[in-house]
Amino acid sequence: MATTAQRVFDIAMGLMDELSDTGATDTEDTKEYKDRTLLILNALRGELYPYSDTWAVTETGKRPIVAVIANFTDNIGLDDYICQSVMPYGLAAQLLLTEDPSAAGFFQQRYEELMGKLRSGLPTESEDIYDIYGLNGGVEPYNEFGMWR
Repeated sequence: MATTAQRVFDIAMGLMDELSDTGATDTEDTKEYKDRTLLILNALRGELYPYSDTWAVTETGKRPIVAVIANFTDNIGLDDYICQSVMPYGLAAQLLLTEDPSAAGFFQQRYEELMGKLRSGLPTESEDIYDIYGLNGGVEPYNEFGMWR
């Protein structure tokens, strides 16, 4: 949970091919993007928070929220996977919406694909399944129904 707004901005600029010759993201060419970034990140953060492993209900019947991202050194408040793998695509799509609609469409589609994966849930651990009905030995008294006699 240590991804900052600056890191998400840097990744998005890389995706958009807006890096300088030295690899810098804070240039005169990206100033307009940076001016809009915090507002967009705050909107995306609200969309993505329910899928984050930082999601926590603090009060029954109230939707939990994350603190507003006020500057580029602030942590996003979502898990690093979402911040570094999903959020940059959403940011790139919004930044390019009027400037390059086809690129924005590509980034939006990728963002939605990644959101779809998030909807399937957080990774979980597996556990053994015990056959209590007797097909493979079972557990008493349930094994009498393991097969018809």
